[in-house]
Amino acid sequence: MNYPKRLLILNRAQFGYHWPMYCYCKWARTDFQITYQGFDTGQPKLDADGVEVHYVPRSRSLVRRYLRFLGSCLAECGRNYDTILVRYFPGCSLLRLWHPRRRFVLDIRTGSIAANPWQRWWQDSLLRLESLGFRHITILSASLARKLGLVRAHLLPLGADPVEMPPKDFSALHLLYVGTFQGRRLEDTVTGFHRFYREMRHRVTMTYDLVGDGPRGERDRLQTWVKDHGLEGVVSLPGFVHHRELLHYYEKCNVGVSYVPRNRIYDCQPPTKTFEYLLAGLPVIATNTSENAAVVTEQNGLLIEDTPAAFYEALKKLVSIRDVYSSERIRTEALKYSWEVIVRSNLVPYLNSALSP
Repeated sequence: MNYPKRLLILNRAQFGYHWPMYCYCKWARTDFQITYQGFDTGQPKLDADGVEVHYVPRSRSLVRRYLRFLGSCLAECGRNYDTILVRYFPGCSLLRLWHPRRRFVLDIRTGSIAANPWQRWWQDSLLRLESLGFRHITILSASLARKLGLVRAHLLPLGADPVEMPPKDFSALHLLYVGTFQGRRLEDTVTGFHRFYREMRHRVTMTYDLVGDGPRGERDRLQTWVKDHGLEGVVSLPGFVHHRELLHYYEKCNVGVSYVPRNRIYDCQPPTKTFEYLLAGLPVIATNTSENAAVVTEQNGLLIEDTPAAFYEALKKLVSIRDVYSSERIRTEALKYSWEVIVRSNLVPYLNSALSP
């Protein structure tokens, strides 16, 4: 009798709150018997058929929290699993040292995005050092692999889930940003939007929804700015909305905003939101990073510099060429970036290869 292969996924995020790992589970559960272990961070618990979830209590002390998670992972790795997929966290190489006979796959979803260059260098150096202990490594982009010197890493790109809805009408302009506010300089986009709104509000109906939050009061400052400039009712900042509840915004809006600063920190980090917008049939206004430039074309959006003036000019151009865009064509051409395709044609075969001697 053939038994399904057993896969253990270790990730500090609570199940369902790190979307790539949730999608790994969703689309690989027909090929593997999956156990997911992560922190219980106090958020509503989500589940998925065919996935067993183990929660690690999250203590208040940072050191105790770390040691508790590491100890739980060490213990779980000793159980009967065929493959263990570890989303990188500092110290994860201890799992490999403690269980040298286990088949591990190290999954790297990001390099350091710390603002301090010395902290960034240290975190990337530690990641590079710890990766030496793993035979199998997946990474989200070739540019990040080059930056970290991980020439043997397997490319496992980011993706998104298709959003089915009627074709978009571009007679009005309804912008959507979804994601963290931390370090993104979203005030640039609001400033550019405000300039465009003042000039065109009598000719084009427009709104801008920024869904998300930041840990340092970024949303509060934007709300104050919006109120001071009379944009209430035009610019909306609803706060964090879970991925499962975003459909309302994709139905309402018709243009996605994928805005990150153009610098060494973000240049090799593909913004997940770019794929999400395209798979919802939304043309994208995106900063011209290396990874955005690999995805955004004349048929599905505009690449811009990271300034308020550039965002303003992009809105002017978008209104002038909006008849070019077809939401159905944008969604169809972006299906290659769907999580289902990525997991079933890329991740699952790679996990199976890790089982080979």
